[in-house]
Order: sequence, then structure tokens, then C-alpha cells
Amino acid sequence: MKAEPVKFAVAFVCPNCGQKGARHWKEGADGSHVRGSKRIYTDVSNGFHCGEDRTANGEPVIVCDVCEEIQPD
Repeated sequence: MKAEPVKFAVAFVCPNCGQKGARHWKEGADGSHVRGSKRIYTDVSNGFHCGEDRTANGEPVIVCDVCEEIQPD
């Protein structure tokens, strides 16, 4: 039986306006946590959206819907 990918979220607060949100990822195509497992960005919570630009690691930048502040990595 094949294991499901591990899904997780990391909470954050906009440093400009204080709005709270979370980034969501899944890790390991086979659900493993072995060294080198690939983390894949899936989405961001309501109140934020993905911008056109990318971070240094290739994930989309996250932008606050309230104040348009780009969120730090």
C-alpha cells in the first residue's frame, strides 16, 4: 500500500497589517520524510494570494489581500 504525502501548514502574520494566515505544503511523493524529500507548495489561506514573482527557492510570493505587502519567506 502506497503512503499518502504528508500535508502541513505553517502559520504566519503579515508584518505590515497583522492579518493572520497559513502556507500549505505537501512533502514526499511517497509520504516519507527521508533526507531530500521534496516539499511542494499547494496553497495559501484566505486573505492572501500568490503573486506573479517567485522566491529564491522557486515558490510563488505570498501577498496580503488587505495591505498588498509581500510576505517574507
